[in-house]
Amino acid sequence: MSTLPQRYWRGLTGGRAVDEKPLAERGREGYGLWRRYWAALLGIRLPPKDAAQPPATRDNPLTEPYVQGARVRLPRFDRAAVRLAASEEPERMVARWAAAGRRFTVRESGPGGVELLVQVDREVPATEVLPVDVATVGDDRRYFLVFVPEPAGGSVGALRLAETSGWIDVTVDEELPVAALEAGDPVTRARIAQSVAATPDPGMATWAEIAASRPADDPLSQVIKDAAG
Repeated sequence: MSTLPQRYWRGLTGGRAVDEKPLAERGREGYGLWRRYWAALLGIRLPPKDAAQPPATRDNPLTEPYVQGARVRLPRFDRAAVRLAASEEPERMVARWAAAGRRFTVRESGPGGVELLVQVDREVPATEVLPVDVATVGDDRRYFLVFVPEPAGGSVGALRLAETSGWIDVTVDEELPVAALEAGDPVTRARIAQSVAATPDPGMATWAEIAASRPADDPLSQVIKDAAG
C-alpha cells in the first residue's frame, strides 16, 4: 500500500509503484509541471497525449510523366525499383522519359547522388531558367535549372543533387524569365544559391552570363558569384 506522499509524487512524475498494476496509462509528457501538480494533488489521472505521428509517405503512382500544360511531373525515381526492374545489374541506375517537348534523364551520380538532365529542341537563352521541384523523404526544394546549347542543336540543362534519399520525385514547370525572379526575396536568393551549387559545368557559364547581365549591386548577381565560389 502506498502512502499519500508516495502517490502524490508518482502522480507528479508519471511513475508508479512496483506492485501497482498498470490499469490505465498515465500521461506526463506534454503536460506542464503546474498541470501535473494539480492532477497529482486531486488524484486525477492525466490521459497520455497523442504522440506526434510521422508525416504520411507521399505517393507517386505515376508510370508515365503527367503533363498539365507546361508543367510535367515525372514518375518517382526509386533506386530499388529501378534496380529490381533491370534485366542485369547496371553500372548506375538510369530512367528516361519524354513529355511536353522535353526529354528527361534521371540517373545515379556517385554515392547518394542523383543527376537530372533536361533536353529541349530549341535554344534556350540565358535569360530563362526552368523551375524544378525536387521532393525526397522529408525534404522539398525548388531549383532553377539553366541551359547550354548542344552542338547538334537544342539545349540541355543539368542539376547534380547530392545526398538524396532512396527515391526522388521531380516536377518541372514552364521556363521563367530571370527578370521575374524577386531579387529582394530571401527565399529566392537561397534557391538561386542552391541551384548554382547544384549546377555542373558547362552550365556554370550560363550562370556567369546571368550575373554579368545584371547591375553590379544586384543582390542576385552577388548570390550567384558567392555560390560559384
